[in-house]
Amino acid sequence: MDNTRKLIVGYDLCEDYSQISCYSYKTYEPIPICPVEDEENTLIPTALCELRESRTWVYGKEAIKCAKEGSGIIADKLLHKLKHGEEVTIYGQKYSAVSLIEKFLRKTLTLIKNHFPTETITQIVITLNEMDPLIIEGIYEALYMLGIEKDRADIISHGSSFMYYALSQERELWLNDVGLFDFNEDGLSFYQISINRRANPMIAGMEKKDFSDTLNYSVFKKKNVDLEYTFETIANTVLYKQIISTLYFTGRGFDNNWAEDVIKSLCAGRRVFLGQNLYSKGACYGAKELSGDGNLDNIILLNNEMIVSGIAIKAYLDGITQEIILTNAAVPWYEVDKDVDVIPYETTDIEIVIRNIMTKEIIRERIPLYNLPKRPERMTRLNLNISCINKDKIKVTISDMGFGDDYPATGKLSEYLLDI
Repeated sequence: MDNTRKLIVGYDLCEDYSQISCYSYKTYEPIPICPVEDEENTLIPTALCELRESRTWVYGKEAIKCAKEGSGIIADKLLHKLKHGEEVTIYGQKYSAVSLIEKFLRKTLTLIKNHFPTETITQIVITLNEMDPLIIEGIYEALYMLGIEKDRADIISHGSSFMYYALSQERELWLNDVGLFDFNEDGLSFYQISINRRANPMIAGMEKKDFSDTLNYSVFKKKNVDLEYTFETIANTVLYKQIISTLYFTGRGFDNNWAEDVIKSLCAGRRVFLGQNLYSKGACYGAKELSGDGNLDNIILLNNEMIVSGIAIKAYLDGITQEIILTNAAVPWYEVDKDVDVIPYETTDIEIVIRNIMTKEIIRERIPLYNLPKRPERMTRLNLNISCINKDKIKVTISDMGFGDDYPATGKLSEYLLDI
């Protein structure tokens, strides 16, 4: 495909404001997409409003304005509604949270037509602050309603977006570790990317530290809190003895330049960048990678939500005993859900192989086969389901699937938790 015809979209979908970026093959970087009425502001309030007279929908700043004027009813907190399955009734009509997200995405994505009037979306990545499974599922459903299926869409965390953004910059900016201070509506967090260059391919890992209890939006209302001192103390603590080439600052919490002097002091020996569209641009770089036009093939991105081990099962297949991969490492733990059917023969257990890509350690766990129904050899088919309950622990569920009409299934036999 001609790259100039690709439409690569990064979308930062947040509870308060959302942002969109598209990749430009002329400038070789993401460009922000702004509302027509506000060409210098990339922040789009995540809100809809149905107008009373025309029964049409508006979004963003116009939605807030119309609701304040009383000419319509607002629908906001869309991600909260999605997470909790809430419905909204407006002028007697019920709307599901998914349908509201679909309306908001449809309205905002039309802004892209001002820059790319004829292209259809090749790849879109939506980035979220909270990777809740119900929110993720609802957004995928909304995208499907827009005609965008999973082969063209991915949903990633803010942490992953930061990694895509930081590692898509000039190499000199990530010669050492890279840090990000994010001060959003949930409070202050610090992300740090560390790269193992001795590994082949290189492994970029990430840690996140949460300081929201100490520094959050409510602190701005307290007169007895020295914001600069509080932030400077946090910054000096997390950066102590850390070799960090570049620091990024993002989030509306840094508005009004109250932290300007502290940020300047952190510039000594480092490159420093402050901006509000890092996540949408990072998602855009991620979409570019996923579209097959990547520059990070020699780096494994391993953020704080991903499992560090690949998981396989040892089984007899195609005439030989081999390891069958169930999931690779560097996959978000909440996406791990893999099934495989096996027919046990002259064995009383199943071998699970866990390979840690960071330490190179290999763990072999032998899971006993209990409660098997009494049948002739090779007349029992078992289903193994592998899922994660967090990034450090997997759940293995073994179920009897029966064998043809003569041997009906008996269902779940056993369940095991394994450390990875």
